[in-house]
Amino acid sequence: MGEKITIKCRGLVKGRAEGEALVSQKTLSFWGEVDPVSGKVIASGHPLEGKSLRGKVLVIESTKGSSATPLVIGLAKKEGNAPVAFVNENVDALAVLGCVVNEIPMVTKLDKDPFSIIKTGDHVFVDADAGEIVVTKTVM
Repeated sequence: MGEKITIKCRGLVKGRAEGEALVSQKTLSFWGEVDPVSGKVIASGHPLEGKSLRGKVLVIESTKGSSATPLVIGLAKKEGNAPVAFVNENVDALAVLGCVVNEIPMVTKLDKDPFSIIKTGDHVFVDADAGEIVVTKTVM
């Protein structure tokens, strides 16, 4: 096992989840940039293009809104292809709504820069109830 790092945060949507991190500092729209049936990012040129959100802890700057965001997150969850948790530097209210109605934990206001600590492939445990993230670094 790798090094463990604890990050304090603010839980926006309560719950606990864990999984492999999928990280991008670029915003992501669930409308037109994510295929809910496959769970893959389909935005041409996006750093996560072709990556699956299925079972991942999505660590991103923010989602960018469309009123369809909650619907697309819900369709992805129904297909078993949604992220298990969201770690957002900035918050889009439509993604919060999508997480609320689909019971997916979401956190923000981290006390450390997530992009300097969390890398794609790290294991992340999100406890939005306690306001804490535990990152287990991938050993290379």
